[in-house]
Amino acid sequence: MAVVAYHLDESRVSRWPRGGYGVPLQYLECLRRAGARTALVSPGEPGEPDELLEPFDGLVLVGGGDVDPARYGGTGSADVYGVEPDRDELEIALLHAAERVSLPVLAICRGMQVLNVAYGGTLHRHLPDLPGLLEHGVPVEDTQTIHDVEVVRGTALQAATGEAALRCSSHHHQGVDRVGDGFVVSGRSPDGLVEAIERPPRDSVLGWMLGVEWHPEDTAADDRAQQGLFDGFVNLARVHASAAIAGRHAGRYDEYGISDYDPAWPKRFEAEATRIRKALGEVALRIEHVGSTSVPGLAAKPVVDIQVSVGSLVPRAPFAEPLVALGYWHGIDLTIPEREYFKLDVDGRRQFHVHICEAGGEWEREHLVFRDWLREHPDDANAYADLKRGLVAEHPNDRFGYTEAKGEFIRSVVERALASIA
Repeated sequence: MAVVAYHLDESRVSRWPRGGYGVPLQYLECLRRAGARTALVSPGEPGEPDELLEPFDGLVLVGGGDVDPARYGGTGSADVYGVEPDRDELEIALLHAAERVSLPVLAICRGMQVLNVAYGGTLHRHLPDLPGLLEHGVPVEDTQTIHDVEVVRGTALQAATGEAALRCSSHHHQGVDRVGDGFVVSGRSPDGLVEAIERPPRDSVLGWMLGVEWHPEDTAADDRAQQGLFDGFVNLARVHASAAIAGRHAGRYDEYGISDYDPAWPKRFEAEATRIRKALGEVALRIEHVGSTSVPGLAAKPVVDIQVSVGSLVPRAPFAEPLVALGYWHGIDLTIPEREYFKLDVDGRRQFHVHICEAGGEWEREHLVFRDWLREHPDDANAYADLKRGLVAEHPNDRFGYTEAKGEFIRSVVERALASIA
């Protein structure tokens, strides 16, 4: 994971007469809790931006001083502090390079401001000058304020945190004014200030860019929602790491394959559904066997997919905690905000996928109509099996590429199925 460092002047560390570069430990601890390995990239590194990012699967921009106002059409003032022009230049160049190679980005506080400016947005240079705002902190005095952030439904921010509202540690004096091109607002404080922005990927679901104005690293050790930002980001970076590199055939994931239909699959579903129903109680409104193992006669990866419909995906705890207690691993997926993903491995082999979705939502409906269509149309089921066998050979050790390549077929079946019942 590439984390861009900032300047430490000669007064910050004794016996460093020429200063240095650094990153506060809390950022690294949050990333490491999520399973990432970190490395610092500092201004002055030789090489083009694409070369600098080549060894990494994610980019993190952290807090620090202000973005040079000249970069967004502003002028300096007495309130602007800690400007690092070379850091601005490096981070903006790395952001555009990350977009080119679909590298996930997490940007925090100053990092979110750089992200916004990099795509044509502007900043409020000093929030205390704006009437009606909450206290958001005074960085040069190292102050901190805790305030709420309201999360927009259906966003990567919701997928990461699993909450409708967050308690956030804030110490900044600038904020987003005009939102950058292609970005959407995914969180606001009660005073209306933009607190989170994200840029849905254009070409690959891996290319998410998510920025938050507060400091999740301050409270993540004790707040699962804040740690979820790092967990979801690192999970996305893992997928990037396993996917095939452009111009190469194989990915870097474990081997996988397609098996002939096994009549034991429905029985395995029923047994596990019973366990899940008992654990979730009234939270589970509906439990369905979906995916290829739910279609009699269809070849599939021998992993049973279970769809659990709930009343709401937020808050996350009522369904996540019981599933984790059953032994499931929770994989926060920033690319699909309308579902939550869990997996269960037994003796090192994947046994079940559980997909939590909202009852009556598109995720629930589309997966059920896809399953039902294949059950009723054997020719399409056979074509799907042939496609999957071909894709396994085409995308060895690359489950992401395999899944992406199935998308067009799945979409065409879902469209026909929905049209038939319209």
